[in-house]
Amino acid sequence: MIETKQLQYLVVCADLRSFSKAADVLYTTQPNVSKIIRSLEAELGFPLFERGSRGIRLTRKGQKVYEYACQAVEQVKRLTAYARMDEGDELSIACNPSSWMSARFTEFYQLHKEQNVHFRIMTASTEDVIRRLGSGLSDVGFVHMMESQMQSFQYKLEKYHLEFTELRRLKAMLYFGGHNPLGKKHSIEEMPAEAIRLVQCYEDEFTLDHYWDLFRQERGDGRKEQVAVITNSDYVMNDLLQNTDLGNISGAYLGPEEESRGYPGLSLYGEEEPVLFGYVLRREETPGRLVRQFLEYVEMHLIRSKLNDAPI
Repeated sequence: MIETKQLQYLVVCADLRSFSKAADVLYTTQPNVSKIIRSLEAELGFPLFERGSRGIRLTRKGQKVYEYACQAVEQVKRLTAYARMDEGDELSIACNPSSWMSARFTEFYQLHKEQNVHFRIMTASTEDVIRRLGSGLSDVGFVHMMESQMQSFQYKLEKYHLEFTELRRLKAMLYFGGHNPLGKKHSIEEMPAEAIRLVQCYEDEFTLDHYWDLFRQERGDGRKEQVAVITNSDYVMNDLLQNTDLGNISGAYLGPEEESRGYPGLSLYGEEEPVLFGYVLRREETPGRLVRQFLEYVEMHLIRSKLNDAPI
């Protein structure tokens, strides 16, 4: 029977690509590490590592076992942490970096802080949000998604038995930093021909800066974007937009409070709304009480902001 210890040793060895370095991290000896890995290989019936003069690397089958082992080790950590908690509810959220979501979570926490609830909120790329939901590390995920990539997105969801619910359609916006002269332009057509320099919140195939590629292909526009900075930190993002000439491509603001303190921007597609915002849940699994309450809270604020945007 495979033991958790074997999987932990496998993950550390693969990450460090060295049995000796793994031994230091695991507070043991190299012979013991080699022994544990050999026992796991014997259990599985195939080698996990290729040994060479420059260290070790995973075999093709070893790479797949490593992926499973990472999930298993993470689940054991989570189970251990859960066992140490006092009795009470838990709410675990994963979301793309968003000041609007941060504000909604803070308000929700204030409403429930006197209850015996343990909260966990992680910002991540869209692919990481999917993985966290698929492995059970998060209860609900919130993502921004390009409508044109929905087929690829649905494929990823199917892999982990997840489903997406759309909450709002948004414009695709090109926002400008405080020192960018383009912030004074009134339309994309007024922009000069030089490349656009961007800061983006994460990097995967669903990153919204791909909209610039789609935009210039459709318009026959020769300008290209240059992603100068990639970060998952709202602090870094806001500092760069406030103090540099970098731009950012994202969905339009979800609420008037964001827009009032936001940055100037131009819609890439005029009045079209090709960015989808919504949540991801595990299919055929009834969400817990706190998940349902948080979803209702988010939807309520979206309805309010939509009403505030409506013409009088």
